[in-house]
Amino acid sequence: MCGIAGVLGLADQEPDLALLGPMLGSLVHRGPDDEGVATLGPAVLGMRRLSIMDPTPRGHQPMSSPDGRFTIVFNGEIYNFLELADELAAQGRTFSSESDTEVLLAAYAAWGPDCARRLNGIWSFAIWDDRERSLFLCRDRFGVKPLFLARGGGMLGFASEIKALRTLPWVSSRPDVAVASRYLLDGTLARGRRTFFEDVECFPPAHSLLLSPGRERWDNYWPAPALSTDASFKPHPGDADRVEEFKSLLIDSVALQLQSDVAIGSCLSGGMDSSSIVSIAAALRGGRLASPGHVHHEREATAQLAFFAQFREEGIDERPFVDAVVAATGVDLRTTTPDTNALLESLPAILRAQDEPFGSTSIVAQHHVMRIAHEAGVKVLLDGQGADELLAGYVRYGATRVGGALRSRNAVDAARAMVAHGPLRATLGYAVLGARRLPRRLNRRRMPAAWLGGAARASHLEIADPPSRPGTLLAKRLWLDVAADNLPDLLRFEDRNSMAYSIEARVPFLDHRLVEASLLLPDRLKVAGPKERKIVLRRAMTGIVPDEVLARRDKVAFQSPERRWLLEAEPTWRHLATASRAVSAGFVGSVAIPEAIERLRAGVGGTSLLWRMLNLEMWLRESAGEPPLG
Repeated sequence: MCGIAGVLGLADQEPDLALLGPMLGSLVHRGPDDEGVATLGPAVLGMRRLSIMDPTPRGHQPMSSPDGRFTIVFNGEIYNFLELADELAAQGRTFSSESDTEVLLAAYAAWGPDCARRLNGIWSFAIWDDRERSLFLCRDRFGVKPLFLARGGGMLGFASEIKALRTLPWVSSRPDVAVASRYLLDGTLARGRRTFFEDVECFPPAHSLLLSPGRERWDNYWPAPALSTDASFKPHPGDADRVEEFKSLLIDSVALQLQSDVAIGSCLSGGMDSSSIVSIAAALRGGRLASPGHVHHEREATAQLAFFAQFREEGIDERPFVDAVVAATGVDLRTTTPDTNALLESLPAILRAQDEPFGSTSIVAQHHVMRIAHEAGVKVLLDGQGADELLAGYVRYGATRVGGALRSRNAVDAARAMVAHGPLRATLGYAVLGARRLPRRLNRRRMPAAWLGGAARASHLEIADPPSRPGTLLAKRLWLDVAADNLPDLLRFEDRNSMAYSIEARVPFLDHRLVEASLLLPDRLKVAGPKERKIVLRRAMTGIVPDEVLARRDKVAFQSPERRWLLEAEPTWRHLATASRAVSAGFVGSVAIPEAIERLRAGVGGTSLLWRMLNLEMWLRESAGEPPLG
């Protein structure tokens, strides 16, 4: 686990090695344990290392193959590296370390770019081939580990974070007006390869890029997976087997991701997703559960720690469910409860860590969870990201189920679905149209035109849907959220927050085998009623997760007391509005922030509109090198 960076001369010219120093200096938090640089003619590669697997000097990067042909910088974890090492050893290859980096390098030497299809893990890496004078860049299937590009002056820079690329002389701080305006308009953060910075490109997940003089070859090595076409409501005799397969894959994924040479812990919120991860990990470590595929491997036996952000507001306090998991598993719980002062104190650091605007103050709560994990000495955390998008955990998916029934023209199923989920205008408008987003008149998150500045009103950004296979309306909606609309943003928030504290975040629900199996599950094993979602997970975790958690029918997303925080910090926001960069740049109107504050004080509407304007304002200041809170 590292921060990686590099520069390639696209016409085989040699870049200035001095470019790498500032790039790596901006990534120390991602790798406080070691630093390395390699000069390879037209390529310079660098890394900052966070030692997770084989923390000895044998795992140092950049790492070269025995014959010197290939050199790698690698950020991530290859969970199946032991199996790959056995396969490569059978071909005569030998290894001098216990590092997954060495196995990955050997895999590329053996199989070339096709090695990506064999990997189970989270990664972004770069490999220089000295014989072919080529650079190979690759990112994991879901984009858990970040990678960004910036071109200019015949050079290509790449790095784990945008801030590293901003040290390059050809990269400016100019915002991408269309991206920032779309964020203001409706909260959209998904934007394909574009970032909030005009000169910086996001490397797409599930892709690789082979660069040689005068040539670029992109490859989508993991195309859109198959989706379920089964929208029926009637139970099927094979459903029990599907649940058992899901259970086996989830347990095996957790076992694989427990591999570590350093202390490992878990995030815990009290919901089914994190509770499942914590409960499976505790059962595996205690020998009460065996993986059907892999034996979990930890060289450093430590107490199992779990980390929780608690807020006592009605509707978001999950402490009773957390306590049930703690009592059942015996994990050592550490809790944080950030208040408004903590919000204001931590926002500058969070803005620096995130590099781009974010959706809500829940990111602040997550940041404080990572802080207490770091203070406890944990370097690896398991978390439940991805389960809601794969298994239909959000309330809105019930409406999509209705739409699927209506579109099937099956009167009985349609009537049953209407009764079960309720024919609310907004949700039906979303579901029946099958739209990626709500129609304008039904979208309460849409910014009033009067609050937008001239630049925002004049800009337009269309976002293309990712490739998709045939499937039910629900299955297609879930894939959109996995590939583009929801999950990529959650993964970005977690990666930046965790790595700000030199912690590797792992996500067992995103083992690609489990993802592929989940997307093929029939709709009835995901949504059965307005409060009956993630059916397959409830059934699979019976006897493993406490009954109190499995019996929950509410959906409390990872939330902070955002309304209270914004109201209590009102003087800070009014101060920001007095000399607003967002106003002067034409993103928002001069009265927008004050009017949004007044609406919040009057209890009118939610917090999203105000937060987006405030967040954009703070981001504009931070990216210009100014104090974000004035």
